[in-house]
Amino acid sequence: MKKYLLLVLLLVGIRGMAQEVGLRPRRAWYLPDHLKLQFAGNIGFLSGGPGYVSRNKTLETDLLFGFLPQKYGGDALVTTTLKTTYSPWRIGLRDSYYIRPFSIGAYMSYTFGPQFDTKWPSYYPAGYYWWATAIRPGAYIGGKAGRNVVLNNRRRSFELYYELGTYDLLIISYVQNKSFLKLNDIVSLSLGVKFGFD
Repeated sequence: MKKYLLLVLLLVGIRGMAQEVGLRPRRAWYLPDHLKLQFAGNIGFLSGGPGYVSRNKTLETDLLFGFLPQKYGGDALVTTTLKTTYSPWRIGLRDSYYIRPFSIGAYMSYTFGPQFDTKWPSYYPAGYYWWATAIRPGAYIGGKAGRNVVLNNRRRSFELYYELGTYDLLIISYVQNKSFLKLNDIVSLSLGVKFGFD
């Protein structure tokens, strides 16, 4: 019995020391690593949601929910988007600031509503339209600037980012109409904020 009591006291002591020096138990795997809020970017006027980061902190995967008000889009639209971003370089600056000068990514967006379909209705001839109106794949490049901070004895990060992106139908329109369209006709700018739970 004394052996078990000694073992329990030892474990409690180790846990107490770990908390004193600022070590925290690792969060459960299913809890998100960060939250994002994004303005524009072909996935809604405003979108936001949770995300996860790879161990080496170069790859992010986000699940964003977006909304486009009727006064901006003709219809009030609700979207959900799965996006992944690769940022290979991180350059540390003074006072815990850093930049990630280059990011590249892709997304798949789904727009809800009766006017959107995953396949065209049967009254269209086969092959008449090849794309689905509800699903939009896209790609983007961008960059980030951020800072690591400590809040309530926990490390956090705060990032601002930008992305220049487009999606499949715009790229095809550009390729088929190069004499009429310019790159700036098919590229949109999005701005976002990320709050990380390091």
